[in-house]
Amino acid sequence: MRRRRNDYRNWEELSRQERRRGLAILGVAGAGAVTAVYLIVGGGGTQAEAGAVVPPTIDVKTQLATWYATTAGIRDEIVASVNVVRTDIQASDGTALRPACVQLGQAVDRIGALGVPPVATASQTWTDGATAYAQAVTACGNLFDGTALPPPVLLQRTTDALNTADGHWTRLAAQIGAPAQIVATN
Repeated sequence: MRRRRNDYRNWEELSRQERRRGLAILGVAGAGAVTAVYLIVGGGGTQAEAGAVVPPTIDVKTQLATWYATTAGIRDEIVASVNVVRTDIQASDGTALRPACVQLGQAVDRIGALGVPPVATASQTWTDGATAYAQAVTACGNLFDGTALPPPVLLQRTTDALNTADGHWTRLAAQIGAPAQIVATN
């Protein structure tokens, strides 16, 4: 009896010999898969070989604090620049705002060279803050490059981006256990 391609028999319809052959094929395929995984991944388990050097333990909190300390200079510069930008926005001083935005942009450009924290959540918070500061610089620059949006809209975008960035970096300081960085305005 000839069957079509899509006409399959279920387990009960197979003969005893066909069942044995199917189980043998499945057994060989399963053993091959287990062997392949063992060879690819390795089977040493969690036991170290005799005489093997114990891998060093990494104190992530210390690494994070050390990394954060290396960013102090740029963070001080950014906070000071942000305060100048905010002061100029509140004073409606466009002639002072333009160089303040340029100065903030120069500081933001140096953030990338600092790398990212060694912890994924802190890294994401740092990157989100840096991105928001860059958005603030872009919105502030749009005030002076002929962008067709009204100045109040661009000023609000600048302020909103600064608030977002400050929020991210304040959360980062809390994740690390450091005080939030605030530079007092004179």
